[in-house]
Formats: sequence, C-alpha cells, structure tokens
Amino acid sequence: MTEAITFDPQQKLFVLRTHRSFYAMRILPDGQLVHVKYAPADPAVQPLRLSLLDEYPGSDWASWENQTRLWEFPAFGDISYHDAALKAAFPAASGLLAAQDAAIYPIRDLRPRYRRHEIRTDAIPGHSPAHGRSVRKQATARQTLIMEMQDIGFDFIVRLFYRLTPEWDIIERWAELENRTTMPVTMESLAFATIHLPLGEYDLTRTAGAWAREFIPVTQSLQQGLTVLKQQGLNTGHSINPAFLVQPRGQATPESGPTYFGALAYSGNWSIRFESLPTDPIRIHGGYETDDFALHLAPGERHTTPAFVFGVADDGFDGASHRLHNFARDYVLPVSVHGASRPVLYNSWEAVYFDMTVESQVRLARLAAAIGVELFCVDDGWFKGRRSDHAGLGDWVVDRTIFPDGLNPLIEEVKKLGMRFGLWVEPEMVNPNSDLYRVHPDWVLHFPTRPRTELRQQLILDFGRPEVVRHVHTMLDALLEQYDITFFKWDMNRHATEPGSVAGQEIWFRHVAGVYSIMDQLRQKYPRLEIQSCSGGGGRVDLGILARVEQVWTSDNTDALDRVYIQDGFSLFYPPGVMESWVTHEHNHQTGRVLPLEVRFDTAMRGVLGIGTNLDRLSAEELDTYRRNIAFYRKIRPIIEQGRLHRLAWVQDHGASAWQMVLPDGSQSVYSLVVVHSLLGHQVPCHPLRGLVPEATYRITDASERELLRLSGAQLMTLGLPGNHQHIYVKAGIRSRTVLLSRID
Repeated sequence: MTEAITFDPQQKLFVLRTHRSFYAMRILPDGQLVHVKYAPADPAVQPLRLSLLDEYPGSDWASWENQTRLWEFPAFGDISYHDAALKAAFPAASGLLAAQDAAIYPIRDLRPRYRRHEIRTDAIPGHSPAHGRSVRKQATARQTLIMEMQDIGFDFIVRLFYRLTPEWDIIERWAELENRTTMPVTMESLAFATIHLPLGEYDLTRTAGAWAREFIPVTQSLQQGLTVLKQQGLNTGHSINPAFLVQPRGQATPESGPTYFGALAYSGNWSIRFESLPTDPIRIHGGYETDDFALHLAPGERHTTPAFVFGVADDGFDGASHRLHNFARDYVLPVSVHGASRPVLYNSWEAVYFDMTVESQVRLARLAAAIGVELFCVDDGWFKGRRSDHAGLGDWVVDRTIFPDGLNPLIEEVKKLGMRFGLWVEPEMVNPNSDLYRVHPDWVLHFPTRPRTELRQQLILDFGRPEVVRHVHTMLDALLEQYDITFFKWDMNRHATEPGSVAGQEIWFRHVAGVYSIMDQLRQKYPRLEIQSCSGGGGRVDLGILARVEQVWTSDNTDALDRVYIQDGFSLFYPPGVMESWVTHEHNHQTGRVLPLEVRFDTAMRGVLGIGTNLDRLSAEELDTYRRNIAFYRKIRPIIEQGRLHRLAWVQDHGASAWQMVLPDGSQSVYSLVVVHSLLGHQVPCHPLRGLVPEATYRITDASERELLRLSGAQLMTLGLPGNHQHIYVKAGIRSRTVLLSRID
C-alpha cells in the first residue's frame, strides 16, 4: 500500500496521497515552500513521477509581475501586491534600526522559511471540540504532516498542518503561530490555509440567500481578480455559507469530472478569497475575515486556527457532496448516547407562539406521542417575563406564572409518554427589559457614548468578557442540573452592530470561542444532552458547529416548496441527516401558501423530521395521516441518514427536485420527488436511479405500505420509475412522492 505522506530528500518533495488524489509541494534552496500540484489520481495508475513537474511559469518574469510564485502559505513580505494568507506587524525594538528609521515601524514584513517537519497522528486544529464525545470513527488514526517555518529575521514560527482522511479524499489544513520574540506581535490578516488549483478556467458553485431563503445554489465563473465570499459576524451567516465547489469549465458535470471542494470548520467572521492572478494561476485563501480583524500575540504566546477542510473528487459535485457528507458523519458529528438515529421532534412554537400554558403543552405532548413523536421541545416563551419578544432574554429561569411547579410536571408527563424533553434557549442575547440587563448594562456589545442598536428588541452579550461566558454557562448548567433536559434548541436571532468589546477587535473570534466552550462544558458534564444549532434558521451551519451539535435548523421558513430550494443547496455540502425540517400548518404562516399534507411530509422527510403543527386543531383522520407518515419516516430514516445522496433533478433547473438516497450495498433506497412548478401539459420525466444492484429485484412501496410495483435494478437505473406507476399526488399543480425501494431477492 502506498504511504499517505512521503518525502523525497533529494528532490525536497512532499507528496500527500489520498484514495483518489495527490497533493505535492517542494522546498526551494532558500527555504521557501512552494506548491507543485494538486489533482485527482487513479489509484490503479503507477505512481506519478512528480519530481518531473516544474513550478508554474511566471515567477519573476517581469518587474510588474514578480509575486506570482506559488507559495504554499503566502505571507505579506514575500507578497505585497497580491492577496496574502498571513500579515504580521512587528513593533519597534530598540537597537534594531537607526533612529532615523524609527518612523517606519511597525515592520509589516514576514517571510517564513522551512526549518523542519514531522508526521503525527494526534494533531488537532484550533477550536476543536473539548466535550470528550466520540465520533463514529474515533479509533481511526489519521496522519498529519506538520511543516515548521521560521521568519528570516524574527524568532517567529509558523506551523502548517495537513491532516489526511484518505478514504474520503480530504485534507484538513490549519496554521499555528508562535511568537518567540520579546515583543508583542499583531496579526492583521490570517487565513487557515491557501489552496492552489491547476492552471485552467474554473466555475465556482456556492450558496447565497438571506434569512428564510438560505442555501440557494449559485454558479459563477472565476475571472481575473478577487472573488470574495465572506461574513462579518458572530455567526456563520445566512447570506453566504463557508463552503464551495470549483470545477474546470467544460470538463465536469454533476456526475463526472474533477471537482475541488472546501469548507471552513468555523462559525464566526470568515472569508474565502478566490484570487485569479494575471498569469492565470488561481489560489484560494480561507480563514478569518480581514475587516476589523486583529490578533495580538504576546511574547511566548501561540494561536492555532480552525481547519480549512478541502478535497478533490473525480466524479463531479455529486462525488464531492458524497465525500463531505461521509467526512462529517465519520469524523465531525458527535455520537449520540441516545442511539444512531435522530428522533422525530415536535416543537410547540407555531402551535402556541407566546401564548404558552402548562395545560396546552401537556395536551400537545399527549397528541404528539400518539402520532409517534420521540422528542418534545418547548420553544420560546417558557422563561421569566417572556410574554413577547420585548422582554426576558437573559433571565433563564422558569416563569412560575406559566409553570407554577416548575418544568418537572411537564417533563414527567413527556417521559411517561415515551418521549424525551427539549427546550429552546438563546444564550448569547439579552433584552434591555430583563433583570440581567438592569444589573449589567455594560455586559453588551457597545461603544461608549454611541447608540446601542436593538434588533428584535435585543442586544448581544459581550462574550469577550470571561465573566459573561461564565454567567451564561452557570444559568444553563442550573437548568440541566434541575431538570431532565436532553435537548437544547440553541438560537441566535440577530446580526452584530456596534461590536465594541473589552476584547477589542478580537471579539469576532472570542465570541465564537465562548459559544464553543459553553457547549463543550455542558456536553461533557451532561452526556445525555444534545444540541440543535439555530441562528434565525440556517445562520450557524458549518463544520465547526457540527462538531458540537447533532442537527441544525435549516431555515425559519417552514413553507414546504421554499424548503425544496433550500434543501438542494444545503445538501451540496452537509448531510441530509442533520437537516431538520418541519411539517407545519396547511396555511403557512410565513408565505401564506396552502399546501396539501402529502407535499409537506414528502419535503420534510428528506432530513430530520419535525412536526410544528397545532395538533389541537387536527381531526382524527388528519392525526391518523400524521401517524402513518411518521411511521413510514421511521422506517426509511436509516437510509436518509446513512445513504449516499444523488440529486437526480434540481428545482432551479427543472422546476422539480428529485432525490435518491441509497445504502452502500444497494439493498434499500428512497426516491423523493417534489414538483414545485410545471406548465399545463408538461409531464414530469422519469429519472434513472443510481447505486442499485442491476440483477436484483426491488419492491417499491409508499407511506401506506402499498406495493406499487416490482422492477429490476437494471430497469430502474436505465429508465427510472415509470411515469404511469408513480402515483403522483396532484393538487393545484403541486406534485410530490416518496417511495421506498427494497431488494427482495
């Protein structure tokens, strides 16, 4: 078996190999570390003679363009004309320069050069979870190459880390800085890594949108200059997500051809910068957003960045998604002590809003249990003074006017009904109308003498203050100590304004560190606790938060047809098994659209199924339909969570979204079709399926356990499900269907 990491001391060449790719870099005589090549590679082919590869042409070819060398981690010093991954400012140091040069300080010139390297299996990136919970492949040792660099003059160390996950063709990159000088050093820009693409023309696919319209796929060409994706905030962001696909123009399709992909494992201010140089190379810098950024390193201090996760697939963006999904399932998501599957959830928000009573919650819990719900979550409105969104945030104690005896009577009823109990919290926020704010008005982000902008009648707590982080942790810990709560829906419902903090410009990443630390401490102390990440919907979704939560609230928009667009984009980068989606009222409270129950279920069953309907208002027949669909979902749930996803049709392109999830051995598969719009006379095409066993026979059943037909794997993968047998539900031009395919021979 070929070694994953090799070094040729004669050629000074490093080669990192995964199952179907290779990554190569070289040390130049002066110690510069330069990129050589990154591309897919067929493991059946003889080892490549990478020593024959030359650097890209263009370095020093003209006085106007002499900074295009492919530095593995470009620093401001070697580069000042183009974008850099790293920029440092070294302050004045007595005796270094003549007095007449003192005005030139600080020295903004950093030139890291190779010192040594090592290979380890215990290296972890910054902001890694400290909760002690295992992942699915906890025992798997992964090699990490560590390249240690030192500045040419200052005793300043830059370490570059490369952790390999060979089976999924993924490399995690991160950087560690160590200030060994006797002076404080300020970092003005810091990426986690820089990725170089082979020469060529490329298209970029990423997601865009806004609150209630997250994860809409967008494709654009990368042209000369900078294409910047970024979010300046304390969360990941609704408008753009820190993940991407890049494909050579005209050389790849959804199912074939090279596709480079990447995602940041970080939930704060971030940027991914695609720089297409005048001499044609393209490099991708991913890391902290540079606006309003500063990192201060005292003498002897270190800082380790989060990871930039990237890879390359040779089978299109379907293959890229497959690798990212499996990487998240195997190495990112914490293993739940409650079992492998995500529970069917009921959330009371759209049923009662702020009109909460203990009686209404008990009544809803009984109805939820009767239809097959496994987790009952009480949403906003349970805590002191919370009769609207104008008051109460920050006072995380049970409101005794609603729950005179606390939460225990409700929790005991929920447990007696065979369900677990969950609670909504928004720990990073405070209402000015709260006990906490009245005592500590200085504990919020603000600039002295300047306005404090309230959004949704709330302000953001200053997590740059250690005492604030401790206070929030204490409040949540007290809830978990007193009550048998096994699920938090952790929300965050506004953008940052006036980001004044005792931490200064470091607040952007100190806030995220505070959120991570609270989650980690709670999860370590309370192993039964699970968390759902919510930030006004899909505003905190990334590989960093997924290391601490079991699922994410994909969007506040619960309209089933809007969700189809969101699901297509979300699934590009994140596994469907973490994507919570609710079935809510027939008349949607956000869009006003009226949709049949079948469509609402068919859409929601693509991820983690949740119910948000006011069950009090449903007839016995409707409740029975809910029960039947939930039972069907629980039957197909392992396939949704562990199957390989094939997007057979995109709603943006065809007006219909067709998904197929199939188990690795082809024994079972789920086909899901939602037609959002089609013209009169237009027929939904049959979609050839994938990943089945050609010679096997499959029994196809629906939510009512009716057998629709039996077909061979070869028929299904060649012609698809016949149109006249799909039994598509049609109402007002909306059609949807979810069926289970089971091998029977």
